[in-house]
Amino acid sequence: MMMNLYVASLILVVLLGAMLFYTVRIKNMIPKFSTEELITVALFCSILYIAILPFKFGLSRIPIIQAFFFSVPYTTILVIGVRLVPKAGTVTLLICGHSLLSQILSSGVNPLWWPYALLAGFVLEIYFLITGNYLATMRNAVGAGILRGFIVYIYFYYFSAPYIWHQHYAPWYIWLQTGQGMAGSALGAVIGFYLSRTIIQAYRYGGI
Repeated sequence: MMMNLYVASLILVVLLGAMLFYTVRIKNMIPKFSTEELITVALFCSILYIAILPFKFGLSRIPIIQAFFFSVPYTTILVIGVRLVPKAGTVTLLICGHSLLSQILSSGVNPLWWPYALLAGFVLEIYFLITGNYLATMRNAVGAGILRGFIVYIYFYYFSAPYIWHQHYAPWYIWLQTGQGMAGSALGAVIGFYLSRTIIQAYRYGGI
């Protein structure tokens, strides 16, 4: 049963990716990243990894509210990274780059986790295309944060964890964690939006 659900989720991720690529192509929005932009993306993949180290080293043991503590720093850095390189593909590169880096440095590369990162990236890419806004406003940033929190925790608890870890969670726990993830991601988006203003000015005038 869980394998069927996981395979269905893989099909969904592939369909979303295909739809995203088709939309970007017909709108002539296929991204071309400069060397400086790619370096910035790579830097923020590393910062994302550093930002969640406290979670890996102890905060994950805090009962019930760990999703909130994880989401705040992660979304803060993610928002800053996207606002520095506001174009199609950036958020997917950041999320997937961080996911791959985390696997290489900690648990080992496991392709079964890749759909989790791809889905988070694709959904936000579609959100940015629909809104026509790459976190240029506070409202857009908060919306992206809430959407990220909802997607990643629902997918993790209903698909990834049961199939990969063989761990099943009660519905009330899943929705509790998802709600915290959405709240933490929204707060992280607000913090990231405000911090990015100064960072963007420094980036424009001196680079990172």
